[in-house]
Amino acid sequence: MKVTLVAVRPKHSAYGLFSIVPLGPVYLGTILQQKGHEVTVYDEARTSVFNEKKGEIHPDLSSSDFIGLSVISPAAGRALKMLKAIREKVPGIRMAAGGPHILGKEQAEEFARYADVVVQKEAEKVIDEVINGDLNGIVEGTRVKDLDTLPVPNLDLVDQSKKKILDFFKLTPVSTSRGCPRNCEFCSVSNIHGKRVRRRSPELVMQELKQRLNEGYKRIFFVDDNFSVQPSKRIPLLEAMIAEREKGQWFESMIIQDEVPALLRGGDNYVELLKKAGIKTVMLGVESFDNEKLKAMHKTQTKTDSEEALRLLRRHGLIIYAFGMAKPEIDDKESIRYQFKKLKEEGVTYADMTIETPIPGTEYWEKYKNRLTAMNNGSPDWDKWTFLAPVIPTKKLSQKDFQKEVKRSMQRFYSPWRTLKEIFKGRIRKGLTILYVWLTTGRMYT
Repeated sequence: MKVTLVAVRPKHSAYGLFSIVPLGPVYLGTILQQKGHEVTVYDEARTSVFNEKKGEIHPDLSSSDFIGLSVISPAAGRALKMLKAIREKVPGIRMAAGGPHILGKEQAEEFARYADVVVQKEAEKVIDEVINGDLNGIVEGTRVKDLDTLPVPNLDLVDQSKKKILDFFKLTPVSTSRGCPRNCEFCSVSNIHGKRVRRRSPELVMQELKQRLNEGYKRIFFVDDNFSVQPSKRIPLLEAMIAEREKGQWFESMIIQDEVPALLRGGDNYVELLKKAGIKTVMLGVESFDNEKLKAMHKTQTKTDSEEALRLLRRHGLIIYAFGMAKPEIDDKESIRYQFKKLKEEGVTYADMTIETPIPGTEYWEKYKNRLTAMNNGSPDWDKWTFLAPVIPTKKLSQKDFQKEVKRSMQRFYSPWRTLKEIFKGRIRKGLTILYVWLTTGRMYT
């Protein structure tokens, strides 16, 4: 069977900096390939498969036996139009949709009008039945209890475009765990993967890392949402990475996503292990230096905790990429500016601020789904779900001024002067990254 899987691109993307293969569709594609199917994975950040204006679809889609779409909320509008266009041009084709967006009941029902199957949560255990026609309608996937039963993803399944500029920022994704015990109001991770953390064995992770080395990949991005939850459980993997690195051949850089409480629990010895294992950058969910805001978001850290975690990472010479979040109900100009001022003071190299946005399947969505301001003919205008524009009422600023302040604060943090300083110090890659973010920040806020 000819199978085509598509990670649908949003109309307006807020994530243009890094080029990361969509691992979910690749996992599914690898499973299906091993069962004898002909599989291609399209990441629309690399290869466009749908001309929205003309309603044209890629020839590979038209000739497929099965099409699966992976959908995030900013891409939901395009995904629906794509499904409609495919159904019109190839009426008998079997189609499925999955991804974080369809966790909500209303969203799943909307996609079920055009797709034969809508799979909520994890799909690996049901993908066979989905493509064979044994399952139809809205289906809840079964979580994979033992992640070691999953294959090493075959990245060669991804159709690559000719946009070689993306290679400069290309990161190779590796998953080592699923699940998150936290309950942040804006996040859907625990709804998709559960609150219990499941981990792949260090042996299998090392097998994949060695394979990526042999394949010529240079920069690894660990896609785990909270890499260091239960730090003691990470030590065997880190020690294995250290031992392999000491043999001489290793990656140019490795990036993890992490949380404040876990790093503080691990302390200096743990962070030193991260560094020795080859991890150079930590993307840290700081969110805010306002305790009231942190509590409202259901974060388990305080302002002081965040400060201590940033200093811990800086003490060990790790690059810090801090995530902040502007909350429409609480923030004003002063608090948005203060966030970036504090991050500069704490020595953060890269910083990002999104605007808190209700996503289907989250507590924040349930709170605001009847008070959305970004609407089109009575339904959410998903094209506006960029995380860089408010889609709910703002309290202390107009929506326009709220967005403008986030944008300006981002541009102040990144500047051509910072680029020149880094280049003069010989840190060319870092300087060019800062310049790229500064240049693209303006057009991201649509």
